[in-house]
Amino acid sequence: MLPITNGIEETKKKIFVYSMFMLPIVILPYYIGFVGKIFLFSSLLLTLYYNYICYDLFKFKKNKFELKKAKKVFSYSILYLFLLFVLFLIDQIIR
Repeated sequence: MLPITNGIEETKKKIFVYSMFMLPIVILPYYIGFVGKIFLFSSLLLTLYYNYICYDLFKFKKNKFELKKAKKVFSYSILYLFLLFVLFLIDQIIR
């Protein structure tokens, strides 16, 4: 989660942009042969949902944010990271 130093709109935009950067990052381990398709498809689903909730926060009223949406993004980001690491482990066990 980012602090609000440059205004609410700028912070919401950066949260959304950074979430979009996660798409190529979760695909990269598959292309270098580090993980299999289980990780690829699962992580893509998790990342697309993360992008969706970040977009939902971004598109909320200009220069405002709903605390409930911000907490959802923050909570999911913690769960998301945990689930990615679990998926790495599961994928390595199954492969």
